[in-house]
Amino acid sequence: MSLPGGVAAGADDKGSTGLPPRPGKGVRVLLFFIYFFVFAVGIPVLTIAVVQAKYGLIDGPPSFPPDAFGEQIKTAAKYGIFVWAGLQFFIFGRVASWAGGEPAVPGVTPIAKEMLMSRLLALNQQDIPFAVSRGSRSNELVVDWRYADAKWLDLMRLHGMSKGYRLVLRFDEGAHNARAQDRYASFDWSAGPNLVTLKWNVSLGITFYEYQHERVFGLQFKNGKPTLDLSYAYTFDLNELKQPMIEIIRNSGWNFRPVITFFRPIGG
Repeated sequence: MSLPGGVAAGADDKGSTGLPPRPGKGVRVLLFFIYFFVFAVGIPVLTIAVVQAKYGLIDGPPSFPPDAFGEQIKTAAKYGIFVWAGLQFFIFGRVASWAGGEPAVPGVTPIAKEMLMSRLLALNQQDIPFAVSRGSRSNELVVDWRYADAKWLDLMRLHGMSKGYRLVLRFDEGAHNARAQDRYASFDWSAGPNLVTLKWNVSLGITFYEYQHERVFGLQFKNGKPTLDLSYAYTFDLNELKQPMIEIIRNSGWNFRPVITFFRPIGG
């Protein structure tokens, strides 16, 4: 995929040519898993094991002979685990968003929010299988497969697509972050997917690395304008819907930040 300014981007770093690498993503993902397995899970498990080995089951009967100090330690450990779990509820999503984010291309001056949204909305002029529309908020865009287009609908059915995917983008102009949330819905092919009746569920996870199609995505830019590569064969993988958005956002000087919720105290 060629992007404005003469750089090119594929589906991932390996497939990209000319696009600056996404610095440190592997390190950030590694740090996320260290946080999760060592701090979020390892510390409470180790604490419980040590306390129970010395003073007995945390939720078991009082020790015999009586040990007042030991009972206090068990009580503190029991309630401390609940407090620790509550803290992770607010920390997990923010750390995952940081680890899975895609930074802006270095050296690119961020453009205005409306200009970025206009660039993404301009994709609707192309004969591509997804559409970009404005959401319920002034800073929100919604990206959907073209379920109402018979041509693309037949191809989706041919590929055995059984879930509808939606990408919701909200733009934070102060931080130049495009916060993104995945949503999905199951549908019945006998009735056909109807955007009005589909019940969209929020994905509660963040995918750090996704399945990549062997070929570059069908969306290209020539002379700053999006064009369609007619030789591209869509597989209707979620990444085909997301990756063009990510590349346009990054090359506009903005950061792409996946979130599990738009509620900032939890999602970041």
